[in-house]
Amino acid sequence: MRRTSLSSFGCRAAIVCAVLSVSWLAGRPGAALAQQSLRFEAEAVTSPHDAWQADRYSDSHWNLWSTDKDAAKKWSGGTVLQSPRVLKDRDKPEDGAPPLHTVVKDIPPGEYYVAIGGVARPLGISLDGKNWKKIDGSAANLGLLEVGKEGFQLWVDDRYASGVSPGSAYYDYLEFTPLPDPNRKPKVQGFAKTRVDEPLGRGIVAMPMAGGRVYIGWRLLKDDPADIAFDVHRRVQGASPEKLNEAPLTKTTDFVDKHPAAGVRNEYVVTPVIAGKAGKPSDTAEAVPSEQGQCYRSVKLNGDHAFQKCGVADLNGDGVYDYVIKQPGDNIDPYEKYWKPSPETYKIEAYLADGTFLWRYDMGWAIERGIWYSPVVVYDLDGDGRAEVCLKAGEGDPRDSDGRVQSGPEYLLVLDGMTGREKARAAWPPREDFPSYNYASRNQLAVAYLDGKTPCLIVERGTYNVIRVQAYQLDAGKLRELWQWSDEEEGGRYRGQGAHSMHAADIDGDGRDEVFLGSAVLDDNGVGLWSTGLGHPDHHYVGDIDPRQPGLEVYYGIESRREKYGCCLVEARTGKVLWGLDRPTRHIHSTGMCADIDGSVPGIESYSSDTDSEKKSNVRWLFDCRGNILRDDLDWGFGPRSVWWDADLQREILRGRQIVKYQGDRDLGAVEGSVIGFADVLGDWREELIVSKAGELRIYSTTIPAADRRVCLMQDPIYRLDVCIQAMGYTQCPMATKCLSAD
Repeated sequence: MRRTSLSSFGCRAAIVCAVLSVSWLAGRPGAALAQQSLRFEAEAVTSPHDAWQADRYSDSHWNLWSTDKDAAKKWSGGTVLQSPRVLKDRDKPEDGAPPLHTVVKDIPPGEYYVAIGGVARPLGISLDGKNWKKIDGSAANLGLLEVGKEGFQLWVDDRYASGVSPGSAYYDYLEFTPLPDPNRKPKVQGFAKTRVDEPLGRGIVAMPMAGGRVYIGWRLLKDDPADIAFDVHRRVQGASPEKLNEAPLTKTTDFVDKHPAAGVRNEYVVTPVIAGKAGKPSDTAEAVPSEQGQCYRSVKLNGDHAFQKCGVADLNGDGVYDYVIKQPGDNIDPYEKYWKPSPETYKIEAYLADGTFLWRYDMGWAIERGIWYSPVVVYDLDGDGRAEVCLKAGEGDPRDSDGRVQSGPEYLLVLDGMTGREKARAAWPPREDFPSYNYASRNQLAVAYLDGKTPCLIVERGTYNVIRVQAYQLDAGKLRELWQWSDEEEGGRYRGQGAHSMHAADIDGDGRDEVFLGSAVLDDNGVGLWSTGLGHPDHHYVGDIDPRQPGLEVYYGIESRREKYGCCLVEARTGKVLWGLDRPTRHIHSTGMCADIDGSVPGIESYSSDTDSEKKSNVRWLFDCRGNILRDDLDWGFGPRSVWWDADLQREILRGRQIVKYQGDRDLGAVEGSVIGFADVLGDWREELIVSKAGELRIYSTTIPAADRRVCLMQDPIYRLDVCIQAMGYTQCPMATKCLSAD
């Protein structure tokens, strides 16, 4: 992170010291006390005093404003410096209100995260009184600066207009947060001696194709030798198996049976061939040929309900993916304009791949019926080869008279994947430190390999301001806390940087996963690694977006009003902005898209949409991996979903229920019902669509013959953990560690 020296300045200062709350952290295992931030009210450390008038608005002076309604709640100390209205950029700092000179002397030398409070619209700032920079609300976090023994000084002016909502600029306070010690918490040492990976079988699938043929697909696994080949055998009505391929198959991991037995069940088995010797045969896949074909498997649900979320994992350790759903499919948002009482409770249900219903868990009235109240993840946490089901839980019926849940115990609960019985529990981050019910009701879960070997649970509360995070491992049947983190530890630049999903990825090459909260990242030991300070992103994608750039990148669509960088690409290792949209945005909304859909340009393309005053999609951009705008005429709303479906290395677009190719007119198929998940759970490396239909879970899989073979995507660490979080939060299509087309 870039550090600017400010050691050459001297000044006088009046100081107000704001010591951040440490109540949540004090006394907790593995916790570090919050940093003490020094806050200086702007009017106390700024001159000239005749640049403003008290509680008097004018076109030529600042207004030291304290009489607005709820002033004490809006502004630090109940006052703020308000500029005249700025309707367009001013040529010189002397135009409009006089430039302000802030001098802070009474501060110990050192490195600080410096933030300017109250910046709702752009301000001009300068570190030398000559060279000016435009900042907006999110960029009011100035980053890590070095303050020398002579103190700090800053010039502030009202010379820049907002491109979104022109009006007065505001200057409230300066806040200095000492640089926390990045080694203040120990590195995680989990129970695992080697990396815990789920055992996977061949995932063989057989699908009837149009014209009476049958498509067979299976997995290539990461431990397979490079020269592995495969044979396909078919058995009909108990007869001896018949080998279908003349020579062992080496180019792809799929096969089309052009002459299956009509009208009866055909059974298929795939056998690996290594150095001319046959290996362990796969499980059996069955299909009855038909003229119309059918490209999905069906799991009948224990009832006529639809479902909202689906966790994919192996519950019984047989190497086959099973399914855990949260039903029904509706959603209530905590925001006061959207909230309504829950009509009923959520239920968690577990099914084996063959449709066997295992158990149902009622989340109860303590968990309201919305995504943000009810995060779930399904993953093998203790390394026994069988996945656990992890969720937020409460007790009894703690609803207020209007139906909101604002009291009562809250837990992280771990259930046995096969029985639904409780295995372990721990306290959920408390709600008390949050400014409102809406903000306290934002909860998420994720899995990260914090030591590179042990799958750890990440528990988060908060998105838009206060953020609390805990990390656990499930060891010997107990949840053991690894660390806790709060935005208070790092200063204002980390506050309110949460997203609607989380990601885990090793971004610094040390073999340990870092945790993406959104626009901020925690290192594997639970300390802040970096924050862009751009604010809350409605979507963010982590992967090899620009293969010409070393390491991983992050694509952001920022919800907060921005003068620039509402859409941007960031270097994952450092948080450095590589490119960004250089125009104002109002509210980049919903899921966006990040997928390689255009084979004519390198790397992965990104798509986002801005909103109008009614929160409708009105401006849209499709970027290449270097930030060039490829299209601004696409009517994709707030973002389409994407899926690897046909034979090339580009993803296809899911528009509504239709699978289409970008800039192509070929119909690649359609689905019935609501698409809930995207994951490579069957067959070769291409993806399946997990669909909710009343009384049914469908798994749509491609029957288009492949052009090459690749290791199962679920064995890619970024992809697998992205699939894991599809069981909670807003669904984003999973990314991968490498851009496939870059090969």
